Amino acid sequence: MIPHPPIRTYKRRYEVPFSSQSVTMPTVLASVNRHWRNIALSTSTLWSSLVMTLGQVVRVKIGHDERAYTTFLDVQRLAAHIARSRNSSVDILIDTRDPEWDFEDDGEECSTQNAACFPYATFIPQILDLLFPQMYRWRSLTILSDTWAPLRVALERLSVPALIKDSGAPRLETLMLMRCNEFLGHLDTFSPRTQHMFDGIPFAALTGAPHDDISVQSHPLPKLRNLTLVGVHLNWTHFSRYTLGAALHRPLSHVSGCIQSLELSQHCREVRPTFDEFTSILNACPLLRKLVIRVSGPRFDAGVQRSDRPISLPLLEEVHLGYTSVEDAAMLLNHIHAPNLTTLSLEDSNHIASPDEEDSGPLLMYLATGFLDICDVPTERGSGHGAHGYHPATPQEPVVARTAKTPFPRLERLSLTSVVACMIPFSLLMAATPKLRHLSLCRTPNALAALLPTQTPACMRTIPCRALESIEIFCAEEQTGYVLDFVLRQREEGGAPRVSTIDLHLEVCSADGCDEIGGCADIDDEMVGNERTYGEWEWAREERDPFAPGGVFNDPDFDEAYEFLS
Repeated sequence: MIPHPPIRTYKRRYEVPFSSQSVTMPTVLASVNRHWRNIALSTSTLWSSLVMTLGQVVRVKIGHDERAYTTFLDVQRLAAHIARSRNSSVDILIDTRDPEWDFEDDGEECSTQNAACFPYATFIPQILDLLFPQMYRWRSLTILSDTWAPLRVALERLSVPALIKDSGAPRLETLMLMRCNEFLGHLDTFSPRTQHMFDGIPFAALTGAPHDDISVQSHPLPKLRNLTLVGVHLNWTHFSRYTLGAALHRPLSHVSGCIQSLELSQHCREVRPTFDEFTSILNACPLLRKLVIRVSGPRFDAGVQRSDRPISLPLLEEVHLGYTSVEDAAMLLNHIHAPNLTTLSLEDSNHIASPDEEDSGPLLMYLATGFLDICDVPTERGSGHGAHGYHPATPQEPVVARTAKTPFPRLERLSLTSVVACMIPFSLLMAATPKLRHLSLCRTPNALAALLPTQTPACMRTIPCRALESIEIFCAEEQTGYVLDFVLRQREEGGAPRVSTIDLHLEVCSADGCDEIGGCADIDDEMVGNERTYGEWEWAREERDPFAPGGVFNDPDFDEAYEFLS
């Protein structure tokens, strides 16, 4: 048994509106001289970043006992920025992530009165008490945490209905709540077990609805455009009806503003929205342009059938889908009508310790043909599981002539990460995307060879993705460079335009490798004329002395890691 999976299994580098270190710059500028200080203090927008981190939590010893201490929150800098930003819109970051967190305390119960479970959670109300009077100025709110306790406390405070009518956050454009622990999304049940229920009206304080009748709101958050919920679940029915309800069931021509970028990620199956709840959420976002679903999305319970009337998202241009079930991923895309989609990113997000590789062939076949049933993807959830094959209907089934049509005909950018399938689905997908201009492949075998010219029954040679302009590849196999050269040469000999940009990143696995690419370091290649170089990479590794430093039997990185684990 592995004692502790590597940290990269659980954490991802999340993008936040600004860096917590950048908030010190106004103070630095104001300290140069008197002239600079006058300019800095008179520029309110310079102080518009409000940040609270664990660095503001101060511990003070009590007496001579080393284990006895008290903690308090240093809000001096926050108060100064609030005052100096005056009436400018502000961006707020509350970062309670602990670099020394060991994953051991996330299952404990928490509440606003229990400081022992997670001491930083008790400071959330104090921070929000300082920020709430400035809510009318909030432009973005980001709350990050490793554990559930601070997020739970923040949700409770943000979901208390307003006492004063027409209050709230009318300038709010971006709302991000992130529980930065990717492992929990792969569980069936929520952890901590007793804290999974949250029945309040989500973000009622932000909408400014009166506490006596929250249903009277007509346009709760008029400027909210970007919403990210990572590891944070809500009462999804109330969320779509009240928090996003301004655009629900209204004609597109009558919708002046709503969510344009939505991310739902890292939700265990128990707290994911049902299919009906997920449908209501998307229906409340008719102007959506970007959708990110990673280890989340709707629960396709038994009885959910393929959709003859998918959700119409005419402005949707970008979809990022990290799936753990190929069937659910195909069903999800089947329920979305996005004719103008230009960017699609697919990632097999199954846990790194998963014993089996997910066959993504049915998902690729759906993208190529628009058919769910052609590869044993059940058209009704719960009607079949198991290994996927690539075959038409059985002889007992009626054969109906159908025309294959890709659901996303305008696709220009395609990214595939850890997508494993045989050659046929990749070939069909490449043939169905003639407008594809940019292709990114990461640990995705067989996809590169699908770009080779093919011979049709009419003895005509066709070249898939003729408009291709760039290829980016992340791989660990040395022979990938040779395969890439062969594919490009065959395409050019067949008359296809030359691919102008090629980036090949060879992953060299080591104990101290990069977190971003599965613990592997990158060696980037560069185009030099018609030849390609790969940094200091040596292609003839088999000729290297195995007992030399870095060789098979003399690897300091491996020895250090083995000594640590043992």
